[in-house]
Amino acid sequence: MASKSLHYQGNHTFSKTEKGYIIYPKALNIVWGNDQRFWKLPKYEKDGAELIQVNWLEVTGCIDNINIAKKMSYDVGFTVSLMTDAFGWSDSSVYLMAKWGDNTQWRKVNLTSEINGKKMISKTITITKGKGNNVDKIYFGLYEVWNKKWKGGLKIHSINLTEI
Repeated sequence: MASKSLHYQGNHTFSKTEKGYIIYPKALNIVWGNDQRFWKLPKYEKDGAELIQVNWLEVTGCIDNINIAKKMSYDVGFTVSLMTDAFGWSDSSVYLMAKWGDNTQWRKVNLTSEINGKKMISKTITITKGKGNNVDKIYFGLYEVWNKKWKGGLKIHSINLTEI
């Protein structure tokens, strides 16, 4: 008998914008996302994903099947906010990741320096096209898997890729 995975697999859709792409949380892969004790998943495409509580934050996605061959660089940023009842972030920096071909970039972000409840765009990662396999895909992620402390109250609104 097969059991339902506790991890949410997104629909991997994205929308073209004037200067790049936007990805909403329904398109993302969320570790522990299929367990209502840990996440409130979006009902509609443009709704945010709300973290209730986890001690392992891993949210990933990718853009593929697009003509990015002529582009050489993108800024990748997560639009997130902390709700007023957020907890566990004071000593839990998150890491943004972007990968294109053999080029991987990481950026450490402290979410508590932002005002609770206010939408903010995190520091962006500039990713340049690499060589090798998968140059037709750009991968990205948001992680906090190292300190093993419980954290909650994060809302993910979107991921934005902006052509440079």
